[in-house]
Amino acid sequence: MRKLGIIAGSGPVPLKLAEACVAMGRPVFVVGIEGEARPDIEAYDHGWSRLGAIGTALELLRKAECEDVCIIGPVRRPDFTKLKLDWTGTKLLPRVLNAARKGDDALLSFFVRWMEDQGFAVVGAEDVLSDLVAPSGPIGAVSPDDRALDDIDLGKQVVHALDDLDVGQGAVVCNGLVLAVEAAEGTDEMLKRTALLPENVRGTPQMRRGVLVKLPKPSQDRRVDLPMMGAQTVTLAAAAGLAGIAIEAGGAIVFDREEVTRLADTHGMFVFAFEKQGPADE
Repeated sequence: MRKLGIIAGSGPVPLKLAEACVAMGRPVFVVGIEGEARPDIEAYDHGWSRLGAIGTALELLRKAECEDVCIIGPVRRPDFTKLKLDWTGTKLLPRVLNAARKGDDALLSFFVRWMEDQGFAVVGAEDVLSDLVAPSGPIGAVSPDDRALDDIDLGKQVVHALDDLDVGQGAVVCNGLVLAVEAAEGTDEMLKRTALLPENVRGTPQMRRGVLVKLPKPSQDRRVDLPMMGAQTVTLAAAAGLAGIAIEAGGAIVFDREEVTRLADTHGMFVFAFEKQGPADE
């Protein structure tokens, strides 16, 4: 099998990816971004690199003889004026700043193209974690009713409309009203904001209404920044009084599926994976 290099940001996904590689016998090497990646990556063949030390990360991947690369895990947008750059980072800085001005998708796409120019094949986490990719239909015992399906459709339209602005991958909709849009703070903080809204515009644990919708934006490179959800997402959505969560089948990674199912069923909520829209449907 081709050796996979994982450029690891924060969260559990890089570790899940490394674990999956070991389980299938695929050689793996992890480059942890300092201040972002979890110390647990040291259980695997690994190295560390500062966010601005792009040349260091490249040298580590080449020395480890990686052929494929996966860029995975959230990374906080840095203050570019305070980054400690190596020589490669210094040379790339003008191009990086130009991409960053266009949004996070443009910045990630720049790094994907640059890694490919260096001779690596950039792959998505779902290529390795295929068993964690959301299947079509409900995950659990509850399915969305007609009112929730209407909210899901509106949520999809909102995320698609935000594509040009490169804002986020999620929205909360309740009875045809857009309650929140995901921005730089991420899904968890958006759900916490939703829970602070007056109960007359959102659902409650006693009378659930509204849907969290998460899906990839139409123009984003799906090899990076694929939407993800897990038990924490269900817990926060439940606290906000939502009726459920909708994600795109094949377009989201679901962690701890058994716990997600248990929590959703306990709260009487749905977790539903809708089919990806084709060009004729958009």
